Amino acid sequence: MKSIVCMLSFLVIVTNISAQITVTNATFPSAGDKLKLAENVNISTTLNLGNVAGPQVWDFSVLNVGRTYEESYQDAKSGKDAASFTDASIVLVQDGQEEYFRNTGTKLEGLGFGGENPIFGAPVVVRYIKRPILRHAPLTFISTTSSEGEFRISIPASVFPDSLLSIFPAGFKPDSIRIEFVSAASSLMDAFGMLKMQGQNFDVLREKASETSQTKISIRIGFLGWVNLESIASSFNIPLPPFIKQFLGVNKTTTYNFYSNTKKEVLVSASYDSLNVLEGVIFADLGGVTSSTKNEYAAEFKIFPNPASNMVNIQSPNLKAGSYLLTLTDIYGKVVHAQLSELNAESTKQIDLSAYNKGLYLLTIRDQFNTFTATSKILVE
Repeated sequence: MKSIVCMLSFLVIVTNISAQITVTNATFPSAGDKLKLAENVNISTTLNLGNVAGPQVWDFSVLNVGRTYEESYQDAKSGKDAASFTDASIVLVQDGQEEYFRNTGTKLEGLGFGGENPIFGAPVVVRYIKRPILRHAPLTFISTTSSEGEFRISIPASVFPDSLLSIFPAGFKPDSIRIEFVSAASSLMDAFGMLKMQGQNFDVLREKASETSQTKISIRIGFLGWVNLESIASSFNIPLPPFIKQFLGVNKTTTYNFYSNTKKEVLVSASYDSLNVLEGVIFADLGGVTSSTKNEYAAEFKIFPNPASNMVNIQSPNLKAGSYLLTLTDIYGKVVHAQLSELNAESTKQIDLSAYNKGLYLLTIRDQFNTFTATSKILVE
């Protein structure tokens, strides 16, 4: 009898082991790949993430509605800023922005970014001092990984919108602004099993990744030199707009990633904040997502009056409620106004135009993930 029990136990163990998979570097994106993804920040139900170990079954059938987008990877040499990233393997180009990566065979690491920055309205090239690792291989249950990222960039104040610089009193306006970013992440392949989504089944590994990041902004003022923005704002009662404040300080997130060895897309990536509140989910579009990035935003927003003189009103009856970056750009491509706003179907936002010269301007709305943009012309009289 004991021998039968031992044999059955052995078979259970062998079955569990055989249910595990190995995720290889064949899942790393390469030049020519177009990964189809969707994101949803308004999941109406709690995702059941299960427990550790396995085998488990995750039923994510709810992930079939979202804002779709595509990640198009190209040979690094085709990038406009390729000369600054000669060691790169591929470049991801989206809306004029470029992200450069290096594939070493065991890891896909970020080298930096370039192209047209949507906030500054100017080209910016940044190389990481410490390279964050986006993908590791091989991945097995129960392997661990770690990654660090760091970059610094100093930007002339002249590229920032006048609306942001106007918060500084006379004598305290900066001539340069420095942004410092550091991150540290660790992860554990803590579970395995089958994932069901959009009518398909996949053998997967689950990764639990914890990341802590910190962003600091310093400004250079003639007689003071470099000073921390938060410190000087506190000392001289300078109100920092939400657009700036959202980037500052320490941010902690926990992300659950589900990998298969048959898809280059991460099947599901669910991010939670420090209070364990679901922030949003990015998932693979396997052909079963019912909405798209652009079509659900027909007639994205209305502006009136146009032409305008002192004030313009913005209504967004077809935008999903959320945080959006509003930028106003002059005909020379300089961003003269930027603000982060909560938009919804019932809201009306206003922009004060009284400080701007007569002429044609472009008003652009971007969502917080920069996967959606819409632009309209404004004539200031």
